[in-house]
Amino acid sequence: MLKISKMGRRRIHLYLLLICAALTFFLAACQDDPTPEAASSMPATTGQTTPDAVPPAPNAEAQSSSAATATPIAATATPAATATPDATATPTPDTDRGGLLLWHSWAGADGEALSLMLGAFQAANPDVQLETLFVAYNELPQAYADAVYAEGGPDLILAPTWWLQQLADAETLQPLDGLVGEETLSAYLPATVTNLRYQQQLYGLPISLDLVSLYYNRNLVDEAALPTTTEEMLALAQANPRQGAGLYANFYHLFWGVPAYGGALFDDTGRAILEQSDGAAAFLAWLSAMSNTPGVFVDLDYGMLIDRFKKGEFAFFVDGPWSSAELEAALGDALGVALLPAGPAGAAQPWLNAEGVMLNPVYSPAQQQLALRLALHLAGPESGAILAQTAQRVPAQIGAPIEDPILAGFTAQAQNAVSLTNQPELDAMWGYTGDMLLKVLNDVLSPEEAVLEASTLINEANDK
Repeated sequence: MLKISKMGRRRIHLYLLLICAALTFFLAACQDDPTPEAASSMPATTGQTTPDAVPPAPNAEAQSSSAATATPIAATATPAATATPDATATPTPDTDRGGLLLWHSWAGADGEALSLMLGAFQAANPDVQLETLFVAYNELPQAYADAVYAEGGPDLILAPTWWLQQLADAETLQPLDGLVGEETLSAYLPATVTNLRYQQQLYGLPISLDLVSLYYNRNLVDEAALPTTTEEMLALAQANPRQGAGLYANFYHLFWGVPAYGGALFDDTGRAILEQSDGAAAFLAWLSAMSNTPGVFVDLDYGMLIDRFKKGEFAFFVDGPWSSAELEAALGDALGVALLPAGPAGAAQPWLNAEGVMLNPVYSPAQQQLALRLALHLAGPESGAILAQTAQRVPAQIGAPIEDPILAGFTAQAQNAVSLTNQPELDAMWGYTGDMLLKVLNDVLSPEEAVLEASTLINEANDK
């Protein structure tokens, strides 16, 4: 059984959306979901929080896709599920009264942080009537689209960038390029801004970010000996199995090594080019060498990896901020975060994905300016500090103060991160790159053969 950490839920939510967007090996095993009823709204100033929602955990062992195929966002002719607000019945703000309505799916610690963030805005803007509506996570994109098609709905939504392509294609998001200047955008980590662009247009302001970095156990490795290169990481494990590592064998967690070895996934046209240099194959060869080293586990069983790391069976674990609370509870002050090791071609470059605040395009320019005022606050440094302290999220705002050294470590890693681009070619990529990893790790194909096969199949699926 996979063990699900309470603080890992944001990560699981992101994986669930990836499942819905593509044929992918991020599959899910269902659990009870004690989410609040989405049909009740509350003023942001009440300070109420919603119960913590427990979504399914990713079933990392499942590779064949029984996942749902992508369903385009469109206006629905039949009523949505009961957890989804009625687009025509949802109260919408009246421009004349200066009100704002925000839809979100933040619960638990995220919901507490959001209440504090909105409370700060309300205190500074007492003339603005502020309302929020919680909508179940999996229901939010379609419910929002329905509301926009009915020329209503919220002024703003909080949404992960997994939804950006579909919402933008459905023309349910307001482009921000003419509303937000470069000086404002320069306050955010660059990859987070890129992550909220689609087809050269900006559709939101980044609030927080997710990516992977290198957790380590201070009881097992001297901080002066932390590996700065992949070869050093391999040498540590070969010298002492207790200085080995846990590497989750999916492409999201391991992409960082492809550019570090000089490889690339796509060219500017969306054609897969993994085979056009020796970088990807060289990185896969390193992964194979790691996998064959005692004390190193390159595996699809995420639950096993995190449990072994918590028990101190190996020194390093590649994962994201979503597991920080669980790991700190197990390891305390022994837990640290370092940069992922560099490869022969340069720094590790993990994928970064963001959560952002996005505007409804149906309202007047004056109402959108009011909504933008709230968006800038939610994506500002004061809100970033609240997110870090209350919800253990990594803020996208460069100037947000971060006291937690674990989150600060992920912020440092984000300097070298690259945006997980919003492009349709990704849909066909996940399954084939997952197969590529498994075939190399199980000695079914050589790294060169696996890379060529994956690129060929991705391009065939994408008609490239």
